[in-house]
Amino acid sequence: MLENPSADSSRFAVPLDASTIAAGIRAFVMGPLWAAQRGRWFLFAASAIAEVTGLTLLVQGFMPPVEDVVPTPGRGVLIIVLARLVMALIAAYGTPSDRIPDHRLSPRQSLWVGIAILVFAYPLVVYRFAAPAPWEALVSFPAIDGLDSGTARLFDVAVDWMKKSWVDFFDAFTAGLRATLNAIETAFGLAPWPVVAMTAMLAAWYLSGLRAVLFVGLSLLYLGLFNFWDKSMSTLALVATSVLICVVIGIPVGILCAKSRRANTLIEPLLDVMQTLPTFVYLIPAVAFFSIGKPPGVIATVIFAAPSIVRLTALGIRQVPAHVREAADAFGATPAQMLLKVELPLAVPSIRLGINQTIMMSLSMVVVAAMIGAGGLGLEVIHSLQHLKTGQGILAGIAIVVCAMALDRMVRREGRARRRK
Repeated sequence: MLENPSADSSRFAVPLDASTIAAGIRAFVMGPLWAAQRGRWFLFAASAIAEVTGLTLLVQGFMPPVEDVVPTPGRGVLIIVLARLVMALIAAYGTPSDRIPDHRLSPRQSLWVGIAILVFAYPLVVYRFAAPAPWEALVSFPAIDGLDSGTARLFDVAVDWMKKSWVDFFDAFTAGLRATLNAIETAFGLAPWPVVAMTAMLAAWYLSGLRAVLFVGLSLLYLGLFNFWDKSMSTLALVATSVLICVVIGIPVGILCAKSRRANTLIEPLLDVMQTLPTFVYLIPAVAFFSIGKPPGVIATVIFAAPSIVRLTALGIRQVPAHVREAADAFGATPAQMLLKVELPLAVPSIRLGINQTIMMSLSMVVVAAMIGAGGLGLEVIHSLQHLKTGQGILAGIAIVVCAMALDRMVRREGRARRRK
């Protein structure tokens, strides 16, 4: 039996009644303020930008022509009218106009906030783009002459003082870090390559399963056949040292953040800064305090990669179910027993994910660390870039990716979990 097509189309027709017309007229008259009154701030911002653009073109149309450019104020009027029409259509045929998504402000308060924004922004924007010679302080921020150089000089003085006063600490830390790096690199580089390959594949089998063994074997085969074995071992030594430091520091700090709200409030902004600073910025304090070479590369890598394990450790402990903690309390568990026998075992998947992310982020710093003498595969990429050796650079980049994926497969335990099931 055939259905009536007019009946289907009527279901999608929007009734044009008096309330719909009134809502459209109200939105057309109020413009962006209609959206502000209802807490629709994204719509308010879009319509305000369109209107201020139209106002600027309108004012420019009445200014003297510049460089034979014919002023066309009609474009500004057209933009304003179109913006108001779009607002009217949204009010009439969009979502219900009486809904207030922003519950922080009442409709009257939202309206006054919108009026204040428009009164502040419209004149400044129109004056900036329409005036022949706008006020210089409005065009560029009135900076204080010498403030940047004076502040930078203070940092230089502080760094010089720390280098002179704590020279023994920096020397001892650098020596210990270099000894650890040399030991790991010696174990990776001087050991017979079949022994290293067998150890890596056995570790992959124990940690993740047979699929990981196959992938790690193919990865090592790629590194050996393309003559990246020695550089890969140097890179893995740097990554292993960085990850070891991140784990030793990050897990206790993550536990502290999960247990203490005050400590978390103080540490969270520091982690945000560590994760948002450009990677090259990490090299400045590392080189300033530890000169160039592999130790500053490790320091820069630790600063970049440590926030991941801190955050995921804290997250894993916070996600321990409350009923599990209550059961441990009921059996008389001490705080140490609660942490070591209840919270940390249940947080192991999150901590393992944090270690995985730390490894990935450490490998992403390989090329940057090579710029200050860390060597390894990153140095191969830099040399290829300097000498425009595209193919060699691609092969070195693939080697870094292969190392990252092989370590990722080894850290995961998905295959082992499936085998146990």
